[in-house]
Amino acid sequence: MRAEVDLAPAPPVLSPSVRPPRRRLAAGAGWRPDWFELSLLGLFAVLSVWVLGVDVWQVIAHGRTWTGTDGIYVVDQMQYLAWIQSASHHFLVSNLFVLRGTPNDYFMPAVVISGGLTALGVPAWISLLLWKPVAVVAMFFAVRAYAHRSLRGTWERRIVLTLGLFFGSATIIYGSVGTIGDLFPPFLSWGYTFGLLALATMIFAIVAYDRARADRSERISWLPALLGGLASLLHPWQGELLILVVLGAELLAWVRDRRRPPLALPFVTVLGTGLPLLYYLVLGHADLSWQLARDASKHSFSLATVLLGVLPLLLPALIAYRGWPRSFLGLLTRAWPLAAVAIYVVSGSGVSATPLHAFEGLTLPLAVLAIEGLRRLHFERLPARRALVALAVVVFTVPGIVYQMHNAAQTAAPSPGNPNFITSDEHHALRYLARDPVPGGVLTRFYLGAVVPGETGRKTFIGTCLWSEPNCVARAQISQMVLDGTLPAESARYFVQQSGARFVLADCQSRPDLEAVLSPISQSVTHFGCAAVYTLKGKEAPSQALAESPPHATLRAPGRQQRRVQHA
Repeated sequence: MRAEVDLAPAPPVLSPSVRPPRRRLAAGAGWRPDWFELSLLGLFAVLSVWVLGVDVWQVIAHGRTWTGTDGIYVVDQMQYLAWIQSASHHFLVSNLFVLRGTPNDYFMPAVVISGGLTALGVPAWISLLLWKPVAVVAMFFAVRAYAHRSLRGTWERRIVLTLGLFFGSATIIYGSVGTIGDLFPPFLSWGYTFGLLALATMIFAIVAYDRARADRSERISWLPALLGGLASLLHPWQGELLILVVLGAELLAWVRDRRRPPLALPFVTVLGTGLPLLYYLVLGHADLSWQLARDASKHSFSLATVLLGVLPLLLPALIAYRGWPRSFLGLLTRAWPLAAVAIYVVSGSGVSATPLHAFEGLTLPLAVLAIEGLRRLHFERLPARRALVALAVVVFTVPGIVYQMHNAAQTAAPSPGNPNFITSDEHHALRYLARDPVPGGVLTRFYLGAVVPGETGRKTFIGTCLWSEPNCVARAQISQMVLDGTLPAESARYFVQQSGARFVLADCQSRPDLEAVLSPISQSVTHFGCAAVYTLKGKEAPSQALAESPPHATLRAPGRQQRRVQHA
């Protein structure tokens, strides 16, 4: 038996001696969606290409040069493109956002597949975009499977599917009214397809676990463990969440049934899901780049902001916690929000980072619980109940969709320093660096540095303040000073020599006398309109390579500039 919630009109009261025939509860979703579900899939697919459409429109209508990004936080997409470029050469990924040597030790299956495509000649940005339809379809069918297995009535399933895919309620984010992107699956499709795919995989794992637990045979199902392991590799927060959801549900079952739950299935599931997490733990201690990136990504996010954002679902969902569900999936559903809060707390501590990722997908279990809570309040007795529910669904989806679309269009629009669009001359310079057989890293301005690894496969001195560590801010400042002319010529040459770079990529805003400044240390210069590539005179290694600076070091420059950088 599993929890059954139906907002349809109540059946007539029968004599205790007369019982209606029991309908067999669907074991899960079939693979043939109805017209309503296909409409939601179509809407989800259209929303998933919204940012992509905005970017392509800039190319068509204004002739802009697009770097192939597909999101509003471009440095994250550039990180994925860099991983794909690295995997295309070495299978495992190294950090291309620093000039020092870094180990090829990161394995992620989706990146490896995209890297293989790029090695065959497919551009990295296309290799990344190919995951979008996979993630979108997987997310739709995962939410649908969860809704069908949790609920019986067609209306309830449609409500959960709609809210699980499109819920977005207003909250206060850093003092402004908005909706939270991580709670809105279409936002994850805008450049975070690995995270969206991980979420879908985790939901499938929960459904598979419930099915395996309902199986009365002695066989142990490995499917939840395999799905959990994949979710962990794609996005470790979802693996952590799955483990806590499974353990929490088994604990609740123990309390409810007063007997020891089976141990083999949870053991296998936790083991399969946890091994990749152990790998990430080792990676964060053994690889300096991953350690520094984890520290750089630490931030806080108000739990009150999240609770306010899900309040319309949370209030009726809390009522569902008053009683025990008869199905195990009901226990899994109740454990999910509690596990998300636990992951949020851990991620906000010194142990992990990026706490908001813990709440991805939270609206799905809350939607199921909200329907059950309304049933406990005898909502089905109200007149025009279906109209009221439909109105509530519209209120808590359509404004959020409009807000997210508007915000995405504004954020992705061309602006100074935003590397989603660059000049055609800068693009030609990057193509030149991609084709030049001379090995070596690149020194350039911050926003172009973010593009260099994904476009050329080369290392860059600065590009993102997650991976260009240590001293990311100082690196960005002094690189800009070299290119904009605020650094004296002698100090600029010294810095460039000590950076460990083989090339200097001058953007279209660079100082007009840069060629004269770098000529004593340049082997050649190739101009591309307003951009240029300087090939520096090669030597084995700088005497005091800034690329090898320890975490506590300050970027060095001679004379007064040394003091200036230290104060920066």
